[in-house]
Amino acid sequence: MKSMLGSSLINTAAGLLSLVAGFGSSVLVARLLGVEGAGTVAYALWIMTVATLVSDFGMPQAVLRFVGQEEGREGGCGGLVRTLSGRFAVTTSLLALAILAYGGWLEFSGRADTGLIWLGTAALFLSYAYSTMSLGAAQGLGHFRESSLNTALGCLLQPFFVGLGALVLGPAGAIFGHAVRHLPQALALRKYLAPASDRAEAVTPAITAYARNAWLSGGLTALLGSRVELAVIGLFFTLTAVGHYAIAATMAGMVVQLSYFLVAPLVPLFSRHAERGDHAALAAAYRRSLLGLAMVLAPICFGGAAIAPVLIPLLFGDAFAPSVDLSVILLAFAFAPAMVSVPYRLMLAHERSGAVLRLSLFEGVACIGLLIAVVPWAGPLGAAWVKAFTLTGSCLYHLWYCRRRLGAAADPVALMKVVLAALLCAAAARACIGWMPGLAGMALGIAAGALAYAISLALFAAIPAGERRLIAAWAKANLPPRAAGALNRALFPVGR
Repeated sequence: MKSMLGSSLINTAAGLLSLVAGFGSSVLVARLLGVEGAGTVAYALWIMTVATLVSDFGMPQAVLRFVGQEEGREGGCGGLVRTLSGRFAVTTSLLALAILAYGGWLEFSGRADTGLIWLGTAALFLSYAYSTMSLGAAQGLGHFRESSLNTALGCLLQPFFVGLGALVLGPAGAIFGHAVRHLPQALALRKYLAPASDRAEAVTPAITAYARNAWLSGGLTALLGSRVELAVIGLFFTLTAVGHYAIAATMAGMVVQLSYFLVAPLVPLFSRHAERGDHAALAAAYRRSLLGLAMVLAPICFGGAAIAPVLIPLLFGDAFAPSVDLSVILLAFAFAPAMVSVPYRLMLAHERSGAVLRLSLFEGVACIGLLIAVVPWAGPLGAAWVKAFTLTGSCLYHLWYCRRRLGAAADPVALMKVVLAALLCAAAARACIGWMPGLAGMALGIAAGALAYAISLALFAAIPAGERRLIAAWAKANLPPRAAGALNRALFPVGR
C-alpha cells in the first residue's frame, strides 16, 4: 500500500504538471494561431496518436506487462526491451516515411503548401512513439520517479517551444514544439536496453498474443474512437469547426491524461497479485483504486464543467465562445473514460486482452456509425453527445465485466457518494458564477466548490473506515506530525 501510494503521488504530481503544460500550450496555440491554426495542430496531435497505436504492434504494452518478470534473472533485465525495440524501430520508421512521402506529394503536386507541417507531424509522431516504449519499460520496472522527472522536464519545455514555434513557423512550429514535450522520455529508452552483447530475450507466445491483442484494440480505439470526431467534423464542416471542437476537448482530454498518470502503478500491482493468486488483495486494490480515482477526478470534471462558460472565453478568447457548450458536455462526461482506466488495467493484468479487443471493436464501430449519422445535421454538438453516450456505455460495461468475469466489484455506494459530492461542488461553483459573472465569480466559485466538496465528503462519509485508516497510517509515516495530525482529525472527526 505504501509503495503504491507513493508511486501514485509521484505520478499525480507529474500528471498535474502535464495538465498545466498541455493546457497552457493549447492557450498559446489558440491565442497566436486562431481557430483554424488550432484545428491544424489538433489534427497533427490526432495523427500522432493514431500513427503510434497503428505502428507499435502492442510492443509498449507488452513491455509494461512483462519486463518486470525479467528482474532477478541471470543477466538482469533489458533483453526484452532491446528485442522489441528493434522491431519497434522498423515499424515506426516505415510509417514516418509514409507520412513524409504523403506530405511531399502534396507539396510537389501543388495541392497544398503544407510540407513543413507534415515534417513536424512525422517528428511529433516519432517523439511520442518512442516515449511510449520508454515509459512502458520504466513503469513496468517500477521506475516511476525517473519517468515522472522526464515528464516534468518535457512539460517545462513544452509551452516555451510551442509558443516560440508558433511565432516563428506558425502551425508547423507549434507541432515541433509539441514534439519537444516527449523527447526527454523518448531519449531515456536507451537506459532500459540490455547491452548489445547480452543474449536477446525470447518473445514467448504469451507475449506475442498479449501484444497483438493490445495492438488491435489500441489501433481500433485510435481509428474508430479516439478523437475520430475531428475527422468526421472536418469531413462535413470547416477547420473552424474542428478548431472549436478541439479546444472544447482540451480540458476533457487532459482529465483522461491525468487518470493515466494516477493509475500508472496499477498494472504491475495488479499483475503481482494475479500471479500470486491473491484474489482478495487484488479485489481490494481494485476497489480502492476506483474510489481514489473518483475522489480526485469527479470534482475536476463536474466543477470544471460548471466554470467552463467563463474559463473558455477568458483563456482562449471570444472567438472560441462556440466551444463553451461543447466543453461543458465533454468535460462532465470525461469522468467515464477516466474511470475506465482502472478496470481496463485489471483486465490487462488478467491477460484478458482478447476481451479488451472485442470491446474496442464494438465501441469504435458504434461511435463512428453514430458520428456519421448525427454530425451532418447536429454538427459538433452532436459529436459531443455521441462521445458522451459511447464513453459512458463503455465505462459501465468495463465495470460489469470486472464484477461478473473477474470477481472484482466496485463499491457503488461509495462511488455514488463521491459523485453526489462532486455535483454539489459544481452546483456551488455555478451558483457563484450566476450571482457574480466573470472572473471574480469564477474565483469565488472555485473556492466555494472546493469547500462544498470537502464538507459533502465528510457528511456522506464517502471514504470507508478501512481506507481512512490506511490513509492515516501512511500520513503518520510520511508527513510532518502537525500535518499528519490535521489529516487524522479530518478523517476521523469527533462523533463519527
